[in-house]
Amino acid sequence: MAPFKHKDGFGTVFEEDKEGNENRPDYKGKCTTPDGTELSLALWKSETKEGKPTLSVKIEVPKVFSKDESPI
Repeated sequence: MAPFKHKDGFGTVFEEDKEGNENRPDYKGKCTTPDGTELSLALWKSETKEGKPTLSVKIEVPKVFSKDESPI
């Protein structure tokens, strides 16, 4: 079965288990830009000084490992 790929311009994020580390993202996922480039997403819940909820986002090009490299 081929890996899932979002339609161009769409993405999905999932709630993450922080496992006791508050620096970890609250949500992680992937999206595809309108030109078809796949990106990784990490989101953190926060709030403004006025108390309004916000999401901070980090966007990265996924790392690609060769056969000789290990992701760990």
